[in-house]
This record gives sequence, C-alpha cells and structure tokens, in this order.
Amino acid sequence: MPNNNYNYGAAYIMGSDKTSVNDDMGSKQLYRESLEFTTAVDQDALQVDMPKKQTKPTVEASLFKMAEERDY
Repeated sequence: MPNNNYNYGAAYIMGSDKTSVNDDMGSKQLYRESLEFTTAVDQDALQVDMPKKQTKPTVEASLFKMAEERDY
C-alpha cells in the first residue's frame, strides 16, 4: 500500500488492473520485524528424567465389573 494510505481514489482503483505483482514497489515498504521470542533450546532441560507416579491402577476394577454384566 503506498505510504500506508488505505483511502484510494477512483483513479487508483481503476488503474489497478494495469499493475502486476512483479512491479518494483521499492524496498522502503518491506521491513522485517524483530523477533518476539528466541528459539534457542536448553539441551539439559530435554534430558531430565521426570519420574511418573502411578496414582490410579492400570485397569480399574469397575471395568471388569462392567464387562461381566450381561443384561443387554
């Protein structure tokens, strides 16, 4: 958008079919914003073993009870 002006007149709109994506728009309009975060990874954090404590049995007893019910 030329000079970040979004209020285009009729001449600009009617001449838009004569432009191309390959036209030189100038290097002033394109810029790269700075990074918001880094992508660096702490290797030590990836190799820490996290112990998992089992809080529930692997298969609950109620599951076997439901499987034995044959009242269908």
